[in-house]
Amino acid sequence: MRNQFCLSFFRLLATCTLLVGMAAAWASSSTAQCSLLPDKPDTRWPSCSQVLAGHALEVQAQAGQVLLWTLDSGTHAHTVRLTDPDGRLLRHWPAVHNGTQDIGWVTPTTGRYRLEAHNPFFTQTDVQPTWQLKTSGPALADAAPAAALPAAVQSPALLHLQVQLAQATPAQKLALIQEFWSATLTQGTPLLEPLPHQPREALVTFLWRAPAGTQDQPHHVRLEWAMRSAEPFTFQRLADTDIWHLSLPLPRGLQAAYQLVVDPVQWPSVLAASVAPSRMQRVQTQQLSAQRDPLNPHRWHAGSPELPAGSAAAVHAERSVLKIAATGPLRNMAADSTTPASVTQLPSGQLQHLRYTSALLDNTRSLSLYLPSGSHAAGSLPLLVLFDREAYLQRVRIHQRLDAWIAQGRLAAMAVLLVGNPQRADRATELPPHTPAFGNMLAHEMLPWLRGQHPAIATRAHQVVVAGSSYGGLAAGWLGWAHPETFGNVLSLSGSYWWTPTAPKNEPAPHRWAEGDWFMRQVLHGPTHAVRWHLAYGLLERGVQGEAGIIDNNRHLRNVLQAKGYTVTTHEFAGGHDYYAWGEEIALGLEALLGTGTQPR
Repeated sequence: MRNQFCLSFFRLLATCTLLVGMAAAWASSSTAQCSLLPDKPDTRWPSCSQVLAGHALEVQAQAGQVLLWTLDSGTHAHTVRLTDPDGRLLRHWPAVHNGTQDIGWVTPTTGRYRLEAHNPFFTQTDVQPTWQLKTSGPALADAAPAAALPAAVQSPALLHLQVQLAQATPAQKLALIQEFWSATLTQGTPLLEPLPHQPREALVTFLWRAPAGTQDQPHHVRLEWAMRSAEPFTFQRLADTDIWHLSLPLPRGLQAAYQLVVDPVQWPSVLAASVAPSRMQRVQTQQLSAQRDPLNPHRWHAGSPELPAGSAAAVHAERSVLKIAATGPLRNMAADSTTPASVTQLPSGQLQHLRYTSALLDNTRSLSLYLPSGSHAAGSLPLLVLFDREAYLQRVRIHQRLDAWIAQGRLAAMAVLLVGNPQRADRATELPPHTPAFGNMLAHEMLPWLRGQHPAIATRAHQVVVAGSSYGGLAAGWLGWAHPETFGNVLSLSGSYWWTPTAPKNEPAPHRWAEGDWFMRQVLHGPTHAVRWHLAYGLLERGVQGEAGIIDNNRHLRNVLQAKGYTVTTHEFAGGHDYYAWGEEIALGLEALLGTGTQPR
């Protein structure tokens, strides 16, 4: 009955006003106000579910509400800040997607919340972002996954504690549990323990501590990270304690970023209580509860490096990191990836943000061009063309890494062109080779235009590297194969070589037993070109339920390339489908393809 009352009580009724003349940082923008109030028969406010235009939005909401919005930035990307009724930063979303972006949170208190969207790349644009409230409702606990038989405790440390607890008095149990947590806080999590019969692996035990007073309540905790699994990585409770645990055997040398999803909420069902949420809707609401591991002191900014470490925004925006020593004593060698002062003191290259309109594709996109410091002769700068511009600028901070790599002598001075897609949805249509249009645009239109603007950029194919990750890795491979006259080097990171084109309308769709690996067959039956390849992919990128994974696809491509006579280097890194790993893999790939700053290839 209480839930039914809440469903009725918190319907959306809104006030939406545009206020002009914000501070200079938000020049040419407007503020929209929107109130989520109890249902009133005499209300005069239009619905908050209408599209609201402006760079800022204020929302008056009751405590304990789920608010889920879509921000549409056209062909631009925006960072979004959320402040609570007391003006404290509550959430932060980095500008890693053009076009639409999902924004959501659970209101901790009643009051006015403020959303602000800011374009970090361009100060003046013709785009005013729009906001659309998709749904809202009471924050009700999501149903935990169907209970499976409890798995046996694997961690030797937890097994030892379990035996001690079974023999202890109630007072002794409390002391044992407190001692365990004291030791855990001293060394940090996850626990790393050897596997005697697998010296190349370690038993990694992730831990979560139930808040005081809730240890006997049901909790739903799972690991969110860059590894696929047929079943979610769900934590289990150590009986009669506040200790929740998950143990996995993982390769030594692992570098990975992760979050914990703690007690997720349901998709609000205000208008259609009987309709079950879709898988993607459940994923989105579960992400509202994703947070860094509070017991792991090592963290990655994941695109939000300036957040105060203790802020609520940092807790949700940052990811915890794990870097297992490859040899020697087991320990987490990770370091915080906030920008160190030594990086900011390096000679910095020039980073330009550009807007490019293609006549061939009839669209406009954002580009960024990195040019190293100093003067350079015509045609002397090798060029790296890198896809997923926004993510590599925000998450990887590729321009800062290039400054460091060049200053350290790891790489020679080079130019980098970061290429974005017009909108988020265009990524899946441009990067996979559905048609030759995107590749033709790059080879025959964009790069000639770029060299006309910057004559120092190399023109010879053997000085040009095309690179990307996931779909971007597939695009890099396709362009090296389809345009060897332009791209003489391919740097593919976790390339999605499982992809296959959709069958033409007049042909039946491939059946489940049909041969896959479409790209490999193109390479096998096509000519061999003077192109060098570097393939990097993670040991965690395995398939599930009998299907091939990215690691299998890349190993197959490696074999085909070698059989065709290509020069191929590979790096099977201990990690997953993760920008945290891809940042370093770019440097390793460039070293393999172009040589170092002191020993060019």
